[in-house]
Amino acid sequence: MRRGLLLAGLQLACALALGLTARAQSQTATSISLESFLTELSRLRTEIGALESSESAAHIVATVPERWRVDFNGGQIDVDARWITVALGDVGRGTKRWDATRAAILVRLARLREESTIGNHAPSHVDARGALTTILQRDEFQQSAVGRWREQLQQRAGQWLEDLWARLGGGSGAGRRVAIVLAWLAALGALVGLGFVMARAIADQPRDAVLNLSSRSPARPRARELALRALREARNGNGREAVRLAYTAAVTRLDEQGAWRLDDARTPREYLRLLRPNDVHRPLFIDLTRRFERIWYGNHPVEPEDASRATAHLEELGCLRPGDRAT
Repeated sequence: MRRGLLLAGLQLACALALGLTARAQSQTATSISLESFLTELSRLRTEIGALESSESAAHIVATVPERWRVDFNGGQIDVDARWITVALGDVGRGTKRWDATRAAILVRLARLREESTIGNHAPSHVDARGALTTILQRDEFQQSAVGRWREQLQQRAGQWLEDLWARLGGGSGAGRRVAIVLAWLAALGALVGLGFVMARAIADQPRDAVLNLSSRSPARPRARELALRALREARNGNGREAVRLAYTAAVTRLDEQGAWRLDDARTPREYLRLLRPNDVHRPLFIDLTRRFERIWYGNHPVEPEDASRATAHLEELGCLRPGDRAT
């Protein structure tokens, strides 16, 4: 009995010593720069991507720490790396397929590298003003020729009214005549404005279309139609418009599945909060939303993989049929 108690005491002491050693090592872990961290992520992506099976991943597991301590924006941040070892271990025990696990690890490493690069970039006021100037120079923010013509017409009408007021006396002596003239001018102005609005409405209609005076809003395009348009824009090299159409198709598809009701006033982040956490489409929609916000609102350049990844998400969401991307 004494021998059993002695052995139990030795085992407890060894366990405490190992725990204290691991804790001391974690507290004294050396930090690395952001550049070294990004290089390490690229190395892991290259080596794991080149592996044909999980049996040859033992040398990679030996080089992965439990966590990285990274110098980030003047401070330090701990990045957990145990998930890599756990994922490779699950494949080694035969609980998961190697191809799917390797693809998931590569996607997560790429996303971690992208988020680290974006988070480290602090745009200056000059960059922000330049981006704002570029956005305001787009066609949708430019004043049209009709708008400039309307502004000139308003200035001329105002000058004419001032001259007329001066001719009629302009003061308290004008009295009844001024009131009658202004009433007629207001009525004529209302008629001219109504005619202008109706002329614009008729001009905006196609030549072969019938003027629609009903209160119904036009039917929204279906998700498949938007997805096919996104494919055409991607093949024509217009990646920015392709990503916008792909995001709109995804929102429409989830509306068709009952996830929400479409609302033009709702922001992408509000749509994201409406999606249930356990929804199988949530990871795809998160990635598509990030790409759309970064390109459309952040004015970032379109990368070669943005359009291809966006259209691939559309096929997984059910907006496209199998084989549409190949045709």
